[in-house]
Amino acid sequence: MPRHRLTTDSRSSGGERRGRVPLRATVFDAMHGLLETRDWSGVTMSDVAKAAGLSRQTLYSTFGNRQGLAQAYALQLSERYAGEIRDSINRNPGQVETALHEGINGFLLASSRDPLIRALLTGDIKPDLLRLITTEAGPLIERATEVLTPALSESWMQIAPDQARLAASIIARIGISFISLPPEDPDELASGLTEVVAPYLQKVVKVGAEGDSPASADA
Repeated sequence: MPRHRLTTDSRSSGGERRGRVPLRATVFDAMHGLLETRDWSGVTMSDVAKAAGLSRQTLYSTFGNRQGLAQAYALQLSERYAGEIRDSINRNPGQVETALHEGINGFLLASSRDPLIRALLTGDIKPDLLRLITTEAGPLIERATEVLTPALSESWMQIAPDQARLAASIIARIGISFISLPPEDPDELASGLTEVVAPYLQKVVKVGAEGDSPASADA
């Protein structure tokens, strides 16, 4: 199955800009709206194209097929997960545990409300969607890792690139694994994951906020 990167498609001059919103964002918003009222099994490419105000040709040329569309949407969820943690790191200089907890908890809460995830967990079994976030989750993990690595190495953490990528990969794998089975208590799970990951980050962080040690800031 082809991998669809989260980049703005430039092949469709008519569909790429709708009020200067990237084509993919427009399509994902349309999918989101459709899935609020119907199951994934009842959503067709024609439905999505109509809701997004695009031609079916544009939709097919961008995503290939319905499974490609679902994969691209899942990749967007993966990027959102990494983005939650990246933004939390930026908001909490010197606070490793707080940055991790807020980022992980924010994503778990958002993903549990996402209509595609709800569609996966309700109604008939959907093996096509399930594969995307289990046996075929490699692209999702890789995308989250790509976003998280610079968040760890180029932020106040200043973690060495190889260590940052290792940490990013671990965090990505852990987070993506919970998409298919959202926890009953996201805050509790976020706390548990933070307890596991934070000690490693505190060990490899080079620079804390205003020259202080992040480990001491969290103490």
